[in-house]
Amino acid sequence: MEWAGAGSLRTVLGAQAESVIARACWPQTGVTTGMKEDHLAYKRATSVSLIGLALQVVVAGVLLVYARMGSDPAAMSGFLVVLLGVPIWLVLALVFHQHRRERLEALEAEAYRQSSAAQSSVFEEVGADQQVQAGKLAWMHKWFLPGVSIVVGVFYIALGVWRYLGLPGEEVDFIPPDENGWAIALGLGIAVLNFVFARFVAGMAKQPAWSLLHAGSAAAVGGALVGAAVSVSHFAHAALGYEVLLEYLPLVTAVFMVGIGAEIFMNFVLNLYRPRTPGEFQRPAFDSRVLAFIAAPDKLAESISEAINYQFGFNVSSTWFYRLLERSVWLLVVLASLILWGMTTMTIVDPQESALLVRNGKVVKTLDSGLSFKMPWPFDRVEKFPALSINEVIIGARRPSNDGPILWTNEHGAGSEEMFLVQPTPGASEEAGAESRDYALLVAEISLHYSVGDLNKYLRIAQDAEYGDPDKMRKDLLGAAASGVVMQYLATRSVDEVLGGDRSEMNGAIRKAIQTRYDELDWGVSLQFAGVAGVHPKKEVAGAFEEVVNADQRRESAIERAEAERISRLASVAGSVENAGRIIAVLDELDALRAGGGSDEEIASKELEATDLILDSKGEASIVMSSARTKRWSRHMSARSQLVQSVGQIAAYKAAPLPFKVEQYLSALSDSARAARVWIVPDQSIRIDIDFFEEQAAVYGFGPDLGGSEE
Repeated sequence: MEWAGAGSLRTVLGAQAESVIARACWPQTGVTTGMKEDHLAYKRATSVSLIGLALQVVVAGVLLVYARMGSDPAAMSGFLVVLLGVPIWLVLALVFHQHRRERLEALEAEAYRQSSAAQSSVFEEVGADQQVQAGKLAWMHKWFLPGVSIVVGVFYIALGVWRYLGLPGEEVDFIPPDENGWAIALGLGIAVLNFVFARFVAGMAKQPAWSLLHAGSAAAVGGALVGAAVSVSHFAHAALGYEVLLEYLPLVTAVFMVGIGAEIFMNFVLNLYRPRTPGEFQRPAFDSRVLAFIAAPDKLAESISEAINYQFGFNVSSTWFYRLLERSVWLLVVLASLILWGMTTMTIVDPQESALLVRNGKVVKTLDSGLSFKMPWPFDRVEKFPALSINEVIIGARRPSNDGPILWTNEHGAGSEEMFLVQPTPGASEEAGAESRDYALLVAEISLHYSVGDLNKYLRIAQDAEYGDPDKMRKDLLGAAASGVVMQYLATRSVDEVLGGDRSEMNGAIRKAIQTRYDELDWGVSLQFAGVAGVHPKKEVAGAFEEVVNADQRRESAIERAEAERISRLASVAGSVENAGRIIAVLDELDALRAGGGSDEEIASKELEATDLILDSKGEASIVMSSARTKRWSRHMSARSQLVQSVGQIAAYKAAPLPFKVEQYLSALSDSARAARVWIVPDQSIRIDIDFFEEQAAVYGFGPDLGGSEE
């Protein structure tokens, strides 16, 4: 909506009566006429701002009441968006009111300057006192509007972050609101009313005096977007059963609020560096340019036209083709929408998928792979499922969330672990008697891989989940049925068999039992794999299990060390383990002969055989036995030599006793004096001659007790 010229402006505003009063009170000059028109324009803008304020308050109140009564988080987030537009309209009303007061002040100053009182020197200072409202207006544009922009931006970001962090996560079940009809009606009403009003205000904002109304149109179009989003989300839930839009609309609204707040701060910074023209006021920072484009899309079209003209170097927007395209753009949009809607009659089923054609909630038929035709959306709906792909269900314990080593004593996840009853170790409970039989508890992780053979039966297991994975409820039922089967199976196995038994045999038995249960329930599921991925005791008792394992390991280690010691000793004593075995066997036979009263020949023969084996082994026993044999023969020959020498000495003594004695005496004397240099003799009458040049010194001498002569 545009106004051109002062006459048409007064016609649209409906201000003829006020104009007549103004012409009667103020002089009719060109300056005063423009001032009066500005005054009337600002007064009209003030009224529009107050209407926008009232509309914003009413819409915010309606959304708040509905959000509280209908428990709709999306409407509550929309209420916050609309509520933040209230201070914008209020500030616009105050600023336009101040503009109107400034124009009144300017008119009074102009009337004073043209009056006769201005010629008197008594009132020559009155004109300067009439600039109070202009100063207040300048202060509002310089400080008030930027300050309000910062406050509004802070509230946008703070409330957006609060709504984002305060939203329930995916772990909490989302409960959609029930009042879909009221929500659709209220959303459409708010969207239409706010958008029409935003377009009206955006048309007024094209006039320079009303340029501040761009901020109001942005606030109004924000409410229109909120109403449209609420209406579309509830329509998708009521007509199509889609709850994703309702679930994530509060999140999108929170992000939208944070984005608008960020844009306000960016506008504030840009206003600090944007060149200022004297007498022209800048648009406030809370004036969202993004929302203004939605309120006035014709500006976007003009910008696109100017960009095209600039790129091609001539006025493309003035050509007949562009004008034809501009006139027929809505027809093209409708035609494109019809083509897209017609394309919903075709669907393609991939080779690895199965699909069901659903009409009004009933399964019509099963679609084969390839191209199929159906009624357009939303009359027909195709449910596809990757039937030939492998789907997984985990029962029992969940996989650890950490990336570290998976040990029995580690935390295996935030959730509780499912315990399975198993039989105790055989013989452990028999000591306590049959009346106090024990059971063991183990935590097991069983992975099930399945494919869908009959999609219709599979989808009838349970309805789609309301959020996240649509197969969640069906997987939960599959896991519950399999958990019961696994619990029955493990209850017949001992703890040793489960922890350290044949895992492949156990997996095969579990898979067969679960598949039998699925066939009994007729769920159309084919189990491809079922296996125990991990099993462990409770964390609190894992240490006791580890102590048993450690004791077994220590025992095995001691056995290994003893075996190594045995091999080492046998190899060092007998040369090798094989030689030691043969020697021990012969010695055992020898002991048996001795104990059984064998003959001396047999015992001697067996001793000789054992001795030969020991000597041939080349071990320490062979060395000891060889050394003993050598010493025995040495001592034997030494004793025999002494015997022969003794026999010869006895014969020599018997033949000549005195010379034998002299020889023995002199030999002893020679042996004792061999290393001496001085000899002390008891009597000078005895002369001893020793010849040291002989190989063996000869001692000659006679003494009184020897019976010889002095020579």
